[in-house]
Formats: sequence, C-alpha cells, structure tokens
Amino acid sequence: MELEEICKEYFNDVKPKHMRRFNETTPEGNNITGYICHKPNKYLGSMLIMTVNGEETNQFIQSMPKIHYFEDSRDISEHSLSLCYEKLDGTCLIIYPLKNSKGETIEVVPKTRGRPVADKHFRELLQHVDQKPIQKYYKKNDGILIFEMYGILNQHEIIHYDTGIDIRLIAEYNDGVFEINPVTASIWGFRKPDLLFTLFKHGTDWMVKTKSKKFQVYLGNEIYTFPTNIDAVDGIQNLLEDLNKQYIEVNGIRAIEGVVINTRNINDHPKWLKCKPRDIENEHRTVNGIPRSSITKEVLKYFDEYGSEVKEIYLKDKNHHTEYIHRMLSEEYNADLIKKSKNKIERVFIQIADSKTVPESIHKICEDLLDEYGDEGIRKCMQEFAKEYPFKKKEARMVYNTLEMKFKKKGLDLKGKN
Repeated sequence: MELEEICKEYFNDVKPKHMRRFNETTPEGNNITGYICHKPNKYLGSMLIMTVNGEETNQFIQSMPKIHYFEDSRDISEHSLSLCYEKLDGTCLIIYPLKNSKGETIEVVPKTRGRPVADKHFRELLQHVDQKPIQKYYKKNDGILIFEMYGILNQHEIIHYDTGIDIRLIAEYNDGVFEINPVTASIWGFRKPDLLFTLFKHGTDWMVKTKSKKFQVYLGNEIYTFPTNIDAVDGIQNLLEDLNKQYIEVNGIRAIEGVVINTRNINDHPKWLKCKPRDIENEHRTVNGIPRSSITKEVLKYFDEYGSEVKEIYLKDKNHHTEYIHRMLSEEYNADLIKKSKNKIERVFIQIADSKTVPESIHKICEDLLDEYGDEGIRKCMQEFAKEYPFKKKEARMVYNTLEMKFKKKGLDLKGKN
C-alpha cells in the first residue's frame, strides 16, 4: 500500500510529510513496521502497523488526539452535564493489543505519543504499577487504553508529591469509538483523574459545583451561578487560579495544570476541551516568545520518549530533538513564535541534557541505598530515599534512573529477592 493511500484511508488525508516510517521491536521480540502520524490533530501519535514479523496486518492504532482550549471551541450543549476532570501533568501512555496476520492478540504493548513502542524507561516504570486491571481488560476486549503516567518518578511542571508513580485512565478507543474518561472504567478496576467540577444549566443559569475530594480544603463544597457557559468556564479558571495561589502560599508550588471538560456539543456529539488557570494559559499564549516553562515541558517530553537513546541519536542527527520539540510546541504556538524562540529552545535542551549528568552526591546516596536496601528492590530504595532526603524530592527521578543503572550493573533484581 502506497503512503498516499494510507494517508487517505486511515488518516483522513493527512499529508505524507506528517508521517514517519518505523521499524521497531516490541518488548517480547515481535518486529513491527508501519507509519506513525506526527501532525498535531486528532491523529497525533496514531499509527498503522503494516506488518508483524514480516506478515501483513494493517492494524490501526488510535493515539490521544489534541484537545483544544475552551476559548477555541465554545459550543457546549445546554442539555448535558459536563464533567471537569483534573488534567494530570505526566506522560501519555497508550496500551494496545498487537495482532498477528490471523487477527490474534500476541502481545499487549505500551507506546508513547511519539513512538510505536515506549522507551524502556517507561516500560520499567510501568512494572511498579498494578497491571491487573489491564490484564483483566484484555481477556475480554481488543480496545486501546490511554493513560496518564504521573508522579515523582515522572516529574514535569506539576509535582505530584503524594505519588511515586501511577497511571490513570483518560481515554479508551474501541470498535471505532473514542471516549475520554470512559464511564466503564470502574468495571475493569481503572482509576480515572479526579473529578473537580460539574458544569450544567439550570433554568436560565449555568451552574458550577465543586466536587473535589483531593483539593477539598482549598475549593470547599460550593455551587456557583453564572449567566452563560462562557462566564461559567471563566469561573472555573478563577477557581483553579485561586487554588494554585493558595497552594503556592502553603507548599511553594502550583497544585494543578488545569481540567479537561468532558462534555457534548450543540449537535449532541462528545466533545473534550481543556481549561487552564488564567496565569498558566497566559504563559502559553504570550506574544513575547515562548515561555521557558513551556519549552522545558516539551524538552522533558523528548527525554521521556528517547531517554535511553538521546546521546546516540544526537551524535547521528543533531536536528532530531529540534524537529520533535518544534512539532510538540506547534500544538500551542504558531510557527512565527517557534522560530522566534529557536535559540531559547536550544539553550533549554542543552541545559537539561547537562542536568542529566549525575553528580557525585547522588551517586553516593544511591550507593548507600543499595548497600542497605538493595536486596529488597528498587521500590524499597526509593521509599527510603523519600524518607531520608525529603529536601531532595526534585532529584527523585535522577535517583531512580541512577539506582536502576546500578542495580543492573551489580546484577540485582529490581523487584528484590522476594
């Protein structure tokens, strides 16, 4: 099948320039080839697996589409309840069943948005998460599950201090139907992001009700009334911004990146919109170039995708990271802003790459943890690190990666002897 034909049949006429050929090996040793889409639209990260172990399959894998800001698409139905879930700040992890040429599932494979198979760093983090619900799901289903992987060990802008590493189900794709925050999640034992608000129309007014257990002490249990849905979403933005201000006063950091509004449009079709605190949204929409915080976020995503291969990739292709980061920034910013921020992007990349060099003090901490708790596994080491070095929470990710390397070098089992 020619690429132009693939674009038309599977990707709604996405241009061939947005498709990248891949040839990968899965964790269980299956060879897959095909094309993955890099256009920041509904097909971002989606792919067509053309062959498995040399045999034709043509299996389409839906990824997590781009979600637009509420301001860019305000057509919320007046007749449905809108649910506003926390927008977790982590890495989108897609789980899919790999089919052979007979249509049989031969492996369940994790991927990230930019890659057909997740980097080994994420595959190993996934081992620290309860995967029983995933196994239970795939005994009876062939759908694609989309999670957000978050926590201290996968730290981005928002620091989830209460979580080492975990996943929350944010979407499901099954039989051609895509659903964000699927209502069937609890059947299989999946946890979803926390519900923070409900938004609905009552008479002529629009109501916002706080529903958060996680941020109860900051948001309370209140109902707010607004004349229009636009005013109601503005009210949610104000509540989120006030939450962050209170949280910063107490903890010195922001609490939340925003919410995803699970709603329906005026034609009663499912619709998902994002809403962020106004200060964060303004950072993302500045006319004075792209903020460093936004660039840092995308650079960290690049290291998430290619962490174990960054040095090797850079030596072969010094434009690889630039193309990736520019593509991800294009979800939020226009080409002129990206071009204007080119030098800043490169500086941030170099600084973060340098920061990946582990200092001697971290090596010493890891050696001490290994000596004391190595037989009990890496999870025990990280638990003790959190207790003994609470002021080094920001280094937790580096400590984990360094411990992982040392475990393997010494031939120790990551899960411990038991």
